[in-house]
Amino acid sequence: MKYLSRILASNHRSDGIHVLCYSEAWGQGGVETFLMSIFRRWQGKGFYFTLFSCWDWNLALDAELEALGIDRFTVFPDSKPGQVKRLCEGSAAFGALINEIRPDAVYVNTMNGMGFLYSEVAQKHGVPVRVVHSHNSAFGSGQAVVKAVMHSFGRAAFGGSATVRLACSADAGHYLFGARPFEVVNNGIDTSRFAFDPAARTEIRSRFGIPQDTVLFGSVGRIAEAKNPLFQIRTFAEVLRAVPGAYYLMVCDGDMKGQVKALIRELGINDRVIMPGYLPDPAPVYSALDCFLMPSLFEGLAIVCIEAQCAGCRIVCSEALPPEAHVSDAEALLPLSAGERAWAEKAVEMSYMDVDRPAYAASVREAGFDADDTARIVAGVLIGGKNA
Repeated sequence: MKYLSRILASNHRSDGIHVLCYSEAWGQGGVETFLMSIFRRWQGKGFYFTLFSCWDWNLALDAELEALGIDRFTVFPDSKPGQVKRLCEGSAAFGALINEIRPDAVYVNTMNGMGFLYSEVAQKHGVPVRVVHSHNSAFGSGQAVVKAVMHSFGRAAFGGSATVRLACSADAGHYLFGARPFEVVNNGIDTSRFAFDPAARTEIRSRFGIPQDTVLFGSVGRIAEAKNPLFQIRTFAEVLRAVPGAYYLMVCDGDMKGQVKALIRELGINDRVIMPGYLPDPAPVYSALDCFLMPSLFEGLAIVCIEAQCAGCRIVCSEALPPEAHVSDAEALLPLSAGERAWAEKAVEMSYMDVDRPAYAASVREAGFDADDTARIVAGVLIGGKNA
């Protein structure tokens, strides 16, 4: 068999509707956060899940998956081969796994049209419920022509294989499904967990040696092209001109981490930028921050934006975020074309904005971004099997 086991849970669950979940990669990003929220709410409560990915880039969630009783499989552990190799061997392994475990449904979480290949494979292997969920509204600039061709081909050749189509935003739905009907499902969060917490604010700042009374800017999210991390750092360098005592906390990891560190050294701001890597629980970080920078190049919805708003954190974000992501008044939209200096000026202005931070969790919940509501919707389509 051409797939490799990464985890075979010692307390494997097998009660309820069996759902095989697909994610192109596995690590600690937005899709992973979304899926873990579903797993925590439904594993062993009418459903049991198996997780499949083509490659992985971080194993931080593996211990919790095992504790939940979820098996995880990957084709290329700890590596990322070329797109053609991933597609060919990944889809073959997916089919082989379906034949072995015979799931009742597949849940394909994808960033582009080639994700439909996996629902096509599931259809050919007789899986009756095939849910495809769009988590993005564009693709990166690297190999743009190849990505555009593959995205269009996947939509045209395999797009009819899904029995249910979900999207994290209207933009993400149109990007993946075109004229086919789909349902928008908010990327819900645990609003009580992400609510503003003064004690967490103090603890995070103490942990990383950040003065309690200084202004703290930052971000949470994969250090990758979509998040525009170099723009973040150049903007913060401009912030320091106005607020010399400020700090920047960049939480997470990614393939641009080396470039970011090189730029930090070049700008001579090493003592002001803190990069702790992955944190098991990023929720306290939002309470510690005064202003969150999101100069994203493209996004599906950006769950971190919802998390930050839940904590009442002021945000400066690009126009790449869809309308559904804006649920509070503590944010400012600014085009990237305005440049780093304008972004810095707005970030400084927002950081001093007077807001009632504990009140924002209720606003996020009322806007429909509570994880319990999201989990109920996903469970309903996994049982019902169609939305078209």
